[in-house]
Amino acid sequence: MEKRKLSGKIILKLAGAFFALAYLGFCLYAGMTGKFPNMHETEHIMHFSEIKNWVGGGMSAILVAALCINSALNDWKIQKENRKFLFPSFLTIFLLLSFLPLLDAYLDTGWIGIVLYAGIAAFIFGIAWLPQHLNQRIARRLLRDEPMSGKQQVQIIDWIHFYPVKKLLVFGVWGFGVVLVLRGIWVMAAGEIEVDQAFSLFLLGTAALVAAFFQKMKRYICTPYRNIPVLNQLLSKNQLEHLLDGEKFEPMSFEDAAMKQYLDIYRSQNWMLIGGKLLSKKLALRVTLDRSGSNTFLNVLYLNGMTAKAKVELEIRGNRYQEFTSVLKELTGCEGALQLHGKEEQLKQKFASFFPEQTSDRERLAVFLSQDVTQIRQEYIQTFSHLADHRKKKRSRQE
Repeated sequence: MEKRKLSGKIILKLAGAFFALAYLGFCLYAGMTGKFPNMHETEHIMHFSEIKNWVGGGMSAILVAALCINSALNDWKIQKENRKFLFPSFLTIFLLLSFLPLLDAYLDTGWIGIVLYAGIAAFIFGIAWLPQHLNQRIARRLLRDEPMSGKQQVQIIDWIHFYPVKKLLVFGVWGFGVVLVLRGIWVMAAGEIEVDQAFSLFLLGTAALVAAFFQKMKRYICTPYRNIPVLNQLLSKNQLEHLLDGEKFEPMSFEDAAMKQYLDIYRSQNWMLIGGKLLSKKLALRVTLDRSGSNTFLNVLYLNGMTAKAKVELEIRGNRYQEFTSVLKELTGCEGALQLHGKEEQLKQKFASFFPEQTSDRERLAVFLSQDVTQIRQEYIQTFSHLADHRKKKRSRQE
């Protein structure tokens, strides 16, 4: 790995962060001890609110320190090699900023209020950070020596990104909107509240949102095992569970330090688990990579023309890409270039031609995934590699 050096600019930014944090400590000391009367004077902000000098100074110090540290990390190229912690970092800054005005308010009630806020902040902070560590721990449960049924393995995979909890939250938010609408109608009918224009608009707006998001909410909740892209749209819950019966997962190893730390990729005879997404080795034909910031997105083209997507929270470039090709070869099972651009519809028709007796995509997939597909995959590779070779020869003749 490239050795990092501390330049003068980075040292200057870290020094700025240090002095900002030192000033933050001074503001907290002044606020909690009551000393330095000028720090307790209030200032008007934007003509509609007021804030004490120690609170405003502390909030400014937090923002300056956050900007300096973030800029120093970018210059030091840490964020480009490690995971992207944008949301937890933003939440941390928000909690620190909100702590100061709440501390000012809670000083009148004593330390009980401060402890209460600290507990709430720790809980929210844990929600933001813990999933990134729990994802790996949950995925590693697939490596247990004891035999597991397909249902148990699929349920573990579904929990990697906490989809059961997310479904409950989505339904809870939508259900809360329904309760608001029903309660509004009840109080209007009973005459318990005076109906004005603002209340009517709020009720109509909430009802419109509840109706508009019903189908999306239903689709999100009713789709089984959301960590199995594409297949969860066509196969039933029982079919997905049955497909993993007898599978035994093992981890893929890497030499690169960052890949070794952040890429938990597992393989079995017929499946690969990448970024918490379960991908079929029987169906996978081509993989393309899209890089965005510190993440890499995988677009896996299946034999039936559909595309499954996965994400790894690491930038795959250069030497890492050379090492990552072992993952791509393991997933697709082919090394040569295939002419597949814009061939999704042709792939779908070819896939259907192998199963003339089945009339739906669900039936074709179920039959395909339950049998040995070596011959079918070889025919695919032969057909589309022939197209690629033909295109190369044509380009060569033109040149």
